[in-house]
Amino acid sequence: MKIAIVGAGISGLTTGYYLQKFGFEVDIFEKDKIGGKAYTSKKNNFLFEEGVNGFLDNSPETLELCKEIGATTIKANQNSKIRYIFDDKLYRLPSNPIDFVFGNILPFSAKLRMFKEFFIPANPKEDESVASFTNRRLGEFFTHRFMKPMTAGIYASTPEQLSINAAFPKIANLEKEYGGLFRGMLKKKKGGNPTGELTSFEYGMSEMIDKLANKLNIIKKEISSLDELESYNKIIFATPAYDTANIIKNKYPLLATYLNQIDYTPIAIIGFSGDIEPKSFGILTTNLKTLGILMDKYIFPNRNGIRVMVGGKRFDQITQLSQEEIINITKNDIDKIIGKNNLKLEFFKLWEKGIPNYKVGHLEIIKNISKELNKINNIYLNSNAYKGVSFNDCIKNSKALAVNIKYQTEI
Repeated sequence: MKIAIVGAGISGLTTGYYLQKFGFEVDIFEKDKIGGKAYTSKKNNFLFEEGVNGFLDNSPETLELCKEIGATTIKANQNSKIRYIFDDKLYRLPSNPIDFVFGNILPFSAKLRMFKEFFIPANPKEDESVASFTNRRLGEFFTHRFMKPMTAGIYASTPEQLSINAAFPKIANLEKEYGGLFRGMLKKKKGGNPTGELTSFEYGMSEMIDKLANKLNIIKKEISSLDELESYNKIIFATPAYDTANIIKNKYPLLATYLNQIDYTPIAIIGFSGDIEPKSFGILTTNLKTLGILMDKYIFPNRNGIRVMVGGKRFDQITQLSQEEIINITKNDIDKIIGKNNLKLEFFKLWEKGIPNYKVGHLEIIKNISKELNKINNIYLNSNAYKGVSFNDCIKNSKALAVNIKYQTEI
């Protein structure tokens, strides 16, 4: 059986790897660079990640895959556990409950409102924004101080736009299953922080990508129509939803319409050399056009740069600006965050459609997409457009898809 995969990002490569292990003949088509947003750029003797800079080592699928392909992992140092939020000034994120209670991350009134969550009756919605959910359960100030930077850091979005059920399903399920967040965490005996240590590779994420790619047949070609893939038994699209829609629109117009309803967020990644204080994993912001500063040089070996994220849904007009205008905005924001600095521009990358935005209504879109896909017996979709944007999510979903295809061919 011959299988075509369109897109050689982490989802396409991983799916191809597992299908090949199962004995399928696999060709992967890629119009651009291999790795997609899991790509390490080398610029002026500096190493900059264009997207993800690592993953949490709490996923067996990811660790197993790294071992199989010979990609040696490295763990971030202790600086990775130090994180800040910039609101009116820098606030260090507490690392434990005692630091939270006695620290200054929230004023007393906001802490009191937050702890009242235990007594607030459950009232789960079919779908609602992150802001709506955290406002009613934890208070508006909590949403401002914590969720604004968190949604910016993960999705480059805002609490008002993101769906709590699509973007943070585990949090939403605590209310549905246990009646509240604190009740759920107590019964599950887990805190609110994700488990696992930040992990990467000695010379960047492309190290793993290259090892995967070397085991696969990758064809550098842009696919523009399903007609080009008619010799394959099954086709997997591991491309952004809008690219997939463009390829299938003539044969499956309704499916393409639903795919085009998935929203994407623009974001610029700007790399600097120089030093910055305080040394940490990074700083996320609540209101600035600069979403955050990532201090890669202080958390992994063989890194020597500082990355800054700009734009997102907080400032999606970024696509209308020149590179010089974006850089000037960034420099002004950095001055506000850390004061006088010696940072020097080394790298610039603008993703006009960078991260899928799991907006309110996203799950309904996915439901409609799945309904149309069920009418087609040889096409599959697999990218972070649909479920889970993290590196671990992509690998886990890819393995599950490969297992499902293997199962389908055996029955």
